[in-house]
Amino acid sequence: MTYLGFLVLFLILPTLLLMAMLVDRWRRGQLSVPLRMWSLSILIHTGIALTYTTPWDNFLVAHGVWTYDPNRVTGWLVGWVPLEEYLFFILQPILVGLWLGIRWKNPRNPHGSLHRAGPRWRWGVTAVGIGLWVANLAIWRWGGPSWTYMGLILVWGLPPFILQMAFGGDLWWDQKKNFLKIWLPPAIYLSIADALAIREGIWRISVNWSTGCHILGLPIEEGVFFFLTTGLLTSGSLLMILPESQTRLQRIHERVRDGIRMVWGKADPIG
Repeated sequence: MTYLGFLVLFLILPTLLLMAMLVDRWRRGQLSVPLRMWSLSILIHTGIALTYTTPWDNFLVAHGVWTYDPNRVTGWLVGWVPLEEYLFFILQPILVGLWLGIRWKNPRNPHGSLHRAGPRWRWGVTAVGIGLWVANLAIWRWGGPSWTYMGLILVWGLPPFILQMAFGGDLWWDQKKNFLKIWLPPAIYLSIADALAIREGIWRISVNWSTGCHILGLPIEEGVFFFLTTGLLTSGSLLMILPESQTRLQRIHERVRDGIRMVWGKADPIG
């Protein structure tokens, strides 16, 4: 199987199927997801995935952390990475976003301002994320080359998680049931697809830069990657479409605007 064939079978066809299901539900009036913010979320997360992942992925390929079978790719490279890899960057957030559209259920109290999880939870989970990031740096520094791939995944993937939690960790926790049912199926599906691609020899993970730990044939680093990236896409989308997030973002915008006015003398800092 070629890399392009893998994309068609495991990403493009499921994406088309989800699109057909969504159109059918939309015609029946069965969609509960807010269409405008949901569509915008897919567009924004696809753009972020492409721009944020591109330099990181090129670094990994350039340093031999993983390689591609030249007979399984088209040979069209952008930097160090084949064109098919960039298509993967685009297709994954679309797939996850469409799945969210199918599985989304409106919160019971979408306009409420009281949450079971408060600011302490938000800053607590943010602190945990920062602690994990720092601990990973220490392990990466002194753990030897076998931690290289895992370390690079966490160095790259934890900062967006920290930002998401700092903004809306409490909102995320209140939507944990929505999060789990949206996050887990595509994370498991993409991990299985990745294991099959590795078994087919489409790409290979370097034994010199990885732990060598496998779960059902899948390198543990690849599992962490897909569960982490799918989680980032899911939580980011949830935070975009929740009305509470939009209210919070508006308050932040107003505070920043007022702060700028004060700095430039356009507002009276006393009254």
